[in-house]
Amino acid sequence: MPSVRLIAASLVTATLFLAACNASKPAPVVTAPVAVAPEPPAPGVVGTAVGRDLDEKDKTIAIAAQSEAVNSGTRKAWKGDHGAYGFIVPGPESGAGGCRYYTHKIFIDGRPKEAKGQACKTGDVWRVTS
Repeated sequence: MPSVRLIAASLVTATLFLAACNASKPAPVVTAPVAVAPEPPAPGVVGTAVGRDLDEKDKTIAIAAQSEAVNSGTRKAWKGDHGAYGFIVPGPESGAGGCRYYTHKIFIDGRPKEAKGQACKTGDVWRVTS
């Protein structure tokens, strides 16, 4: 009959062996969802010569108004902190391709500048493309 010491030693060996088997398995990879910040509005015509004389804060205000106008399909006016102001007039959605043209008129020191751009629909959101 096996001795108690032999049985105990066998149990310890088996336990260590099984523990080693479990320890060598890679831990499961758990991925957490990553929050993705929404893409900022494109500068559109504000990023061209028409917006060249705007300071950065006024450009940000003009770009936000431009994005809002093309998304809503309605005229949107804006006023900057340094005397610049303007308005955006979006056109109707075209039948093919889900795009619309818009006109952005900017007044800097009372002098008007105007440019035309385009926005296209991706899902439920309009994105300025030019």
